[in-house]
Amino acid sequence: MDPRLLEAIARNDKNTFINLVQENENFLEQRTDGSRSTVLHLATRFGHVKLVMEILKLRPMVAAENNKLETPLHEACIRGHTEVLKLLLEHNPWAACKLNADNQSAFFMACSHGHVDLVKLLLNQSWLVGLEDEGFDPTCLHVAASRGHTGVVRELLNVFPDLAWKVDKNGYSPLHHACNSGNLEITRILLKLSTDLALQFSSTGHMPLHLAAMNAKTEIFEEFEQIAPISFHHLTRQGETVFHLTVKYKHYEAFIWLVGAFHNTDLFHHPDQCGNTLLHLAVSRGCSQNGEILQQRTVKHYTRHCTWPQDLEISIGHRNFKLCPDMVAAENSKLETPS
Repeated sequence: MDPRLLEAIARNDKNTFINLVQENENFLEQRTDGSRSTVLHLATRFGHVKLVMEILKLRPMVAAENNKLETPLHEACIRGHTEVLKLLLEHNPWAACKLNADNQSAFFMACSHGHVDLVKLLLNQSWLVGLEDEGFDPTCLHVAASRGHTGVVRELLNVFPDLAWKVDKNGYSPLHHACNSGNLEITRILLKLSTDLALQFSSTGHMPLHLAAMNAKTEIFEEFEQIAPISFHHLTRQGETVFHLTVKYKHYEAFIWLVGAFHNTDLFHHPDQCGNTLLHLAVSRGCSQNGEILQQRTVKHYTRHCTWPQDLEISIGHRNFKLCPDMVAAENSKLETPS
């Protein structure tokens, strides 16, 4: 592209741009050397509304693609230029259906970058709503939930509530993404839509709450406790509880939260499908803080139930983490003697 033309676009110098085009009409066909962007791509990228209007009068190349197969509409949705997008849609609304090299539409880019005004504008296009069943990318909600774009999530669910149930190639629902990233408000929105969303398994055998445990998103625990408490009792496909996951991934604060909320339930002593208790995991992972708490809780549990697992004691001893006999005796002394 001629440097003079490039400079005129960058500086939003409409008069110079028009003079250059009048001298040589072929300037409108020029592209940048690297990205193969047109003059409309560049003017859109900078958000120069009046210059975009002028280019559209001269050559409405709204569907033109750069080397990434992106149209000027993609540029507008990436940058968040609402007024420019309106102009482009007026000239060629169907260009918004074109996908880039990553199979992403302009609408997907608006959702991905959290541009609520652009999402609203596109959702008001009747042709977009008609594409819900064919050609519409349902992962628009997934990417918005993953990146914490609450406004976009609300707008999408208002028009397409069924998107909350769609899963991506990893079997992740939007709630999986929200929990994985620790997006509290989006998690709340989705749980209030339906608590059944909390019971969806991903391809790896995890429910949304399991991902929160794996990533130490303790604030997500609090939301689930209020809206979907039954989720804490569901295991992964590998038979792990949320307790197992916090110990496995060495998330001490998340573990402490669970101890405070569920220490008197069977969850605390539930083994995984390999027979590993929480204490086994804590010892094998070198989690001394978790181990000390688990040591105390385990002694209380087994002394109260009058059963002592020898394999557990041996396993712990092998790792130089033996249960203290004095602790056992102390707990036994606390047990009420039947009259």
